[in-house]
Amino acid sequence: MLDLRRMMLLCDLADLGTVTAVAERRNISSSAVSQQLRVLESESGAILFRRDGRVLGLTRSGRVLVEHVRVVLDAVDDAMSALAATRDQVSGQIAVASYNLGIPSFAAPLVQRLSHIEPDLQVRLQQADTDDALRLLRQGEVDVAITYRCDFEAQDLLIGLSREVLLIEPMVLLAPPELHQAVRSNGLIALADQLWVTGLVGSILDVALLRAADRAGFEPQITHRLETAQIVCDLAATELVSAVVPRLSVPPYLEHLIVEGASMGTRTVSSLVRTGRRRDPKIALILRTLRAIGAEALGLREEEELVAS
Repeated sequence: MLDLRRMMLLCDLADLGTVTAVAERRNISSSAVSQQLRVLESESGAILFRRDGRVLGLTRSGRVLVEHVRVVLDAVDDAMSALAATRDQVSGQIAVASYNLGIPSFAAPLVQRLSHIEPDLQVRLQQADTDDALRLLRQGEVDVAITYRCDFEAQDLLIGLSREVLLIEPMVLLAPPELHQAVRSNGLIALADQLWVTGLVGSILDVALLRAADRAGFEPQITHRLETAQIVCDLAATELVSAVVPRLSVPPYLEHLIVEGASMGTRTVSSLVRTGRRRDPKIALILRTLRAIGAEALGLREEEELVAS
């Protein structure tokens, strides 16, 4: 009998092409991946791999096995979903991984709503960035992942996973109110001499700002680098620096700093599950609730702003 976890590594290798990439996806060492693949080859009694430099490719036998392994993995998830559907009530545990801002925007409202409508269902939250959340999902350590990708990022390879868009969130420009009209009239170049706060080097916030400034034709004077969008907003509240942040990171009391009409790009927030688990009543409920939260997210912010005014 072939080992299920080793077969998952084989599928990863077919998707990614290198042992190193498989090791990164599964958060284990490259040597451990190689050892497990060698055991799988021995168990199968067939030559599954051929090495071309650093790339470990699949033979015809390897490709045939991958095709059948994908069917097996889908069948396991289908079996879990079918078993869950036989129960009379929605109960048990569901593990959800989410990026940092997704906790207050999606995961916390999810827990709150389900505590009222399905008190026997427990949601276990884990904070993880998008790459880690996808790894946990593929490994079966979480059931649902809440992730995002900015419009300038490469899309994820989603073989075996189903993605549903929850929200297309605009990136917004925060600037001192007295400079808003200049930006609306002249574009971002109006802030070329201003100071900026952004994320750590190479972070999404950093890249979003640098791309926007490059399009406008200047290099931003970055004086502060902070770890999260919420903290960046806190410093922008001083009205001494400008920033580019996701819309949902801006608290209501700072919305007056948003430069209306300034296009800073978008990021897409999604929910992901393993395809075979979509029919599980617990997961279907989670996805429905996340859809409702996403549909309301930006609208609620607009209503709060109208009430405040």
